[in-house]
Amino acid sequence: MGLRVLIASLAPLFIATMFCGWYFRDTGSTGEALPALPLLLIASTLLLAMLSYSAEKCTLSGVRASLFLGFAFLGCQTFVWRDLIKIETGGGVHPMYAFNFYLMTALHAAHVIGGLVYSIASLQSFKSSGEELAQRLRNHAVYWHFLGATWIGILLNLFAIRIPNPEQSFLAPLSAGVCVVLLIVVLGYQAMAVRILWKRGEKAFALFSSLLPVAFLHIWARGEELNTQKMALHWGVAQALLLIALMFAGTLHLGQFASNFAEIQY
Repeated sequence: MGLRVLIASLAPLFIATMFCGWYFRDTGSTGEALPALPLLLIASTLLLAMLSYSAEKCTLSGVRASLFLGFAFLGCQTFVWRDLIKIETGGGVHPMYAFNFYLMTALHAAHVIGGLVYSIASLQSFKSSGEELAQRLRNHAVYWHFLGATWIGILLNLFAIRIPNPEQSFLAPLSAGVCVVLLIVVLGYQAMAVRILWKRGEKAFALFSSLLPVAFLHIWARGEELNTQKMALHWGVAQALLLIALMFAGTLHLGQFASNFAEIQY
């Protein structure tokens, strides 16, 4: 539970920094294209993917490999920063965009350091055994999976943010399509919730569950009674992703990048 709360609190922080990067992308710039990203970022991404795979093994060798790969990732990122410092502060780049970029990557690096501390603690746990060890190793793997997924999101965002006229590129229809798919998934879970309550004879609750928040509240708060803990988790993740996709699509179609932004203001 503590790990879930931690992840739930960290995710909005990373998402906020990504959207700040989009906001500062064109604000005050000279209209020049943003510089290309160093290819070394691909290497650091592969290191993090290998780290996540090693942590998933939940073994002594897997934790040791995770620790080594974590330090290798930080070392790789150090060289990436060295290259980026030379190019990210050039002409056409808003200074707040550069600050946001370093804030975003530094936040991730800081949490990687935290993961390494937990990897060391997990190594010490092998002196004992039992359920506590298994739970710590599982938490260790989940945390690294989260950082891996977060880094993929950051990297894709860094590539997407460099596309000229994003509202006229493939990002616009892609963002709309992702929103539609996620909306279908969310509504599908809602239909499942209504059916579960209806089959239990709770017809009044089933009718009230035509409202999305009410349906989710039943599935989440009554998880043990209805045996819907996993469903509530997956449904909650789908709703969070839908909100992110809607914000991204809104930024492209209605935000500062849209050609009709001036008309919307007035």
